[in-house]
Amino acid sequence: MPLDRKSIRTLLQNANRPVLADILEKLWELPLLEYSASLWEKPASTPPMEKALQEAFESEFCRIGLSYEQAREFCDSLEKTRILQTATHLTATEGPTFLALHQLALLGLPPHETYFVGSFSGVPFANSAWSGCLNYSKRFDLEALISPQAAEFTELKRSDADRSRDSAERRISLIPGKMRDARVFQSRIPQKLVNLRPFFADPIRKISPATVSGDDFTVWASQFCTNQLRQIIPQKSLLYFDLNEVIRNYLLKVLQNSTHPLHRLLFERKIRESVFAEFPAETPLFTVEVLHKNKIRQEALIIQDEMLKSQNYQLELSQQKIIHELETGRLCPGLFLVFTSLSFINGLTCFGSFEQVEYLAEFKRRWLKLDLLEKEAVRTVNISALTSGRYVDEAQAVVHPLDLLLGLECSFPENITVGELMKPLLGRLGAEV
Repeated sequence: MPLDRKSIRTLLQNANRPVLADILEKLWELPLLEYSASLWEKPASTPPMEKALQEAFESEFCRIGLSYEQAREFCDSLEKTRILQTATHLTATEGPTFLALHQLALLGLPPHETYFVGSFSGVPFANSAWSGCLNYSKRFDLEALISPQAAEFTELKRSDADRSRDSAERRISLIPGKMRDARVFQSRIPQKLVNLRPFFADPIRKISPATVSGDDFTVWASQFCTNQLRQIIPQKSLLYFDLNEVIRNYLLKVLQNSTHPLHRLLFERKIRESVFAEFPAETPLFTVEVLHKNKIRQEALIIQDEMLKSQNYQLELSQQKIIHELETGRLCPGLFLVFTSLSFINGLTCFGSFEQVEYLAEFKRRWLKLDLLEKEAVRTVNISALTSGRYVDEAQAVVHPLDLLLGLECSFPENITVGELMKPLLGRLGAEV
């Protein structure tokens, strides 16, 4: 089957990706440069960004190491563009899909503006992006990334051999096995990472921030990913940060305001019942980390009987208790609260992946049936800002950021179409030709 607009639409509809099918039918033959420029066009009207959200961004930018003055400057830039990249998980290093979507988005970045990457940390370390690993391709041997002098090298070599028997994926775990199912949000730097860092290959070690056992892993990973992409695309202004930390800061402010829609959603029964008559009753609002059978894992919290509940945790649905658990970092905002806050209350354009365009379209459809949020803000927000694809070389072999940092000579193919960038992903989307 030839891969034209119509056939792609059919393939994706058959794969139960109707929103993506509509988007790619329009974009499939569009040059990347033209599409990327259109992504950065500012909407005709957007609601003002809430002061609580501005302050939440400021707090996060300071947490990841910026001065207050720098944080203010970056917030001013964000207020101007009103655009975030929200497709990525928070990781130590990224893979070929995240690298492709960054390259796509950055092609059209206006001069003097900043590319803000809000990475989602409300996932376990063993998510599809392997947040606690150095991810790289089979072009390189383990020794190209970690010196054999590292005390853990023999263990890493054994793991590499085991993995190579059933997977082409290559990665070096920087975390102990007990953290595999732990949540990235609010996680701490383990001693294993501290031990390994001095033995990273020079191109990696030189841009890796210092590590101290017990310090915040998400700060280290955000700084490390910022440094990596700045090395690969040095002429652009960009910044990674923890998206869930931003929304945690935001909720700590707005949940103290009894007139705010999110306060009303959580603490007014009639409002809550009307919303979850439209949205699925099992919509997760937060995640929590629990100890289950002597293992740490993340569980999603839904509302049942005036309680937030998961399999092994429950919390009374009270303002005081939820704010306290947000303050301690126990509660991590889930997708529903993150994107309701960013997109449907504050009108930010969130660049997103093939999954995001589907669930944001569903969120928008449901919010438009309700009166809790400002209808015009919900109606006009751009929820179709697809940034996706897969970075491959001329031989169709995947390219990771670490591959480029280790010396792989490969230029991103700017003069291709959206369809050509997306084609290597079709199998993963269940739409392989």
